[in-house]
Amino acid sequence: MKTHQIALAAALLLGTTAFAQEEEPPFFKQFSVEIATGIPPIHTLIEVNGTQYDKSLASEGKEPDMDGAWMPALSVSAAWRTARRWEMVLTGGFSWCHHKVIQYGTFGIDPQGNPRYDLKDPHPDGWRDSASIGALFFQARCFWNPTQKVKLYSAFGGGLVLSGSRNYFADSRVAVLPSITPIAVRFGTGHLKFFIENTYSPAATVFDLGLGWTF
Repeated sequence: MKTHQIALAAALLLGTTAFAQEEEPPFFKQFSVEIATGIPPIHTLIEVNGTQYDKSLASEGKEPDMDGAWMPALSVSAAWRTARRWEMVLTGGFSWCHHKVIQYGTFGIDPQGNPRYDLKDPHPDGWRDSASIGALFFQARCFWNPTQKVKLYSAFGGGLVLSGSRNYFADSRVAVLPSITPIAVRFGTGHLKFFIENTYSPAATVFDLGLGWTF
């Protein structure tokens, strides 16, 4: 082998080594705390339509008015970066519906002594909050480009959803639901990071955004 061929081979070897070192920096386990908000999960919409809370309103001659209603969906997560491509996440979510209430007028009483309500005589009766809905679930995140500053990842998992009336522990229901995040983006500098997710989880549906702090 000629001298220039040896030199070229050595240069390529050094270049490949340097590139590999740049692409694969040392990995350190990390712990992060995240907060997020987004479009409410599907079960919140189901809960708002037909809960015992709504039935208790009906017994008082009232019903929810969804015109102008809003549904906060908040979540807090603890995330452990256990490997270069993997992160384990435990999330607690909370959602409810804040809506107007309609009160119907009365016209006498029924044979049981209860007031009769006139559905043709509605008037506003302020704002109320629906029964609250809590969630606790686990996810595993997989990073597709773990060494880049702007990271893409997907996630999968599942957990529990607890919902009920205002008498929360006396009349509550527990369901097991999956959590799937097809694609998400994370970016940031230093300890602070931001993320946007396309997710279908007990915390949000379709869209969720938030920020996190890495210790």
